[in-house]
Amino acid sequence: MSNKTEAKDTFPKIEVAAAPQNPFNAFDPLAAWTAAQQNWQKMMSDAYGRAQAWADEYAQIEAQMFSRARTAVDMWAQVARDTITYSEQLSAQARKLGFEAIRRASAGA
Repeated sequence: MSNKTEAKDTFPKIEVAAAPQNPFNAFDPLAAWTAAQQNWQKMMSDAYGRAQAWADEYAQIEAQMFSRARTAVDMWAQVARDTITYSEQLSAQARKLGFEAIRRASAGA
């Protein structure tokens, strides 16, 4: 009798075929290549955007620089014109004073 009770308590063995284990399932070179290409494309796109923004900002700064240079040249030209005009006035005044001094000296002699 002990044999019958033991047979009822034990379950029959079911053999399951073990799935073959592939150690390279986690590594997919095509997926890694695609991800690398996407990252590279994003990096290049971002770099291009930053370079374009920098070039636009530099163009604005450059325009200001040229505008200020033109203004400075105009101011220098005005200073040069004023200097020439002032020199002309001084020269005329010096001639006038020189002739008056000679006239007084000759009239008094």
